[in-house]
Amino acid sequence: MLKKQKFSFISLGCAKNLVDSEEIIGSLIKKGYQLEPEIKNSELVFINTCAFLHEARLEALRTIKETGEIKKSGKSKLQKIVVVGCLVQYFSGEKIKKMVPEVDLLVPIKDYVNIPFLIEKQTSGRNSSGKPLVQPVKSRFLSTSPHSVYIKIAEGCNNRCSYCLIPFLRGELHSKKIEDILSEVYTVQKLGAGEITLIAQDTTAYGLDLYGKLMLGELLQSLCKVDGIKWIRLLYTHPAHITDDLLKIIQKEPGICKYLDIPIQHINNKVLNLMGRKTSKEDIISLYTKIREMIPGVVMRTTVMVGFPGEGEQEFAELLTFLQKYPFERLGAFVFSPERGTTAFKMQDRVNNETARQRLNQIMNQQKKISLSFNRALLGKEVEVLVDSYNQKSNKAYGRLASQASEVDGKVIITGVHGVKSGDLINVKISGTGSYDLIGEHIFQ
Repeated sequence: MLKKQKFSFISLGCAKNLVDSEEIIGSLIKKGYQLEPEIKNSELVFINTCAFLHEARLEALRTIKETGEIKKSGKSKLQKIVVVGCLVQYFSGEKIKKMVPEVDLLVPIKDYVNIPFLIEKQTSGRNSSGKPLVQPVKSRFLSTSPHSVYIKIAEGCNNRCSYCLIPFLRGELHSKKIEDILSEVYTVQKLGAGEITLIAQDTTAYGLDLYGKLMLGELLQSLCKVDGIKWIRLLYTHPAHITDDLLKIIQKEPGICKYLDIPIQHINNKVLNLMGRKTSKEDIISLYTKIREMIPGVVMRTTVMVGFPGEGEQEFAELLTFLQKYPFERLGAFVFSPERGTTAFKMQDRVNNETARQRLNQIMNQQKKISLSFNRALLGKEVEVLVDSYNQKSNKAYGRLASQASEVDGKVIITGVHGVKSGDLINVKISGTGSYDLIGEHIFQ
């Protein structure tokens, strides 16, 4: 029977895409489809794509073509390839089919909750329910360890940065209701979640569309009441939307990690203006100082872009100096990518790629020293670590501090561990450091 078909799933791109993938998988399992890790043993393959940057689009097309080769080989059970996500938004269906004719079904983002219906309709010409889903999917399959889960609180973005495709790909801001987010958190907590990480294109804009005002603080206070959630982490905040009230809540609530991810992108006012950012250099310095004062011991992460059109040697030097004078414990940097469809794509005065790469290296070499200095300050200290995994053979565990986000920050390598499992909070004495990772010994209570 159709509902017993096996399917595989490939999720490309960011954590926000991963959440979408897990919801799609959950909806398929709920309808009777069976998740299969091996593509060659599946009748269906779903590929959730990213199209944010040119490289991401190339990766998506390459993945589709490679999957198509498996389908054409005749050595697998694969019958249909379904492509979802941002690539479907970026290119027309006709263009995708021309580039990768192996694709059988293209599903735009707005229709992903209807995927079980669409699959049945295409395969059999009918569907069991008689109509597509009109409500958000309530099922979610956790594809990673359930102790640490991403919670997407909103979709889309209203910021309109000149270099960014997100409003085109994902639409305007669309916040989830607080009660729906709480319901999801209660569900994942029952499945073992001890850490939740709130994500969106701009988490601090949460609620503007739905409630007419910034509501992230109220959401956080509600989430802090969920028993069993030990750590609540914020990613993708926007400096223009971080309020004093929000900072007070983060400072006051013990369950909220004293960790803020604040992508500033640049510090030079001319470049910030060209980027369409809503903050000035003065705003950023004021916010930085305020956060340090209001939340003692806070760890901050930022993201900056180099090589943006109009960034000369003077503008870059200003950024480099700022990051030295106002250091962030964590930092990511990337080179500007001109994306067709954005305002920045048409801008003159571009920086050549070699110069941009050199600037990227300068930023990261400086940051290594800053991160190392921060880590060395932890030597000999006893810290709380969330265990992500345990290797019984080597008797080592791997985990993170509250100041380390999953995937983007470093990890703690823990020696001498006994009787621990993923999701445990344990005490560790730091005995070694690198620029990003730490080494520590398990302290038994």
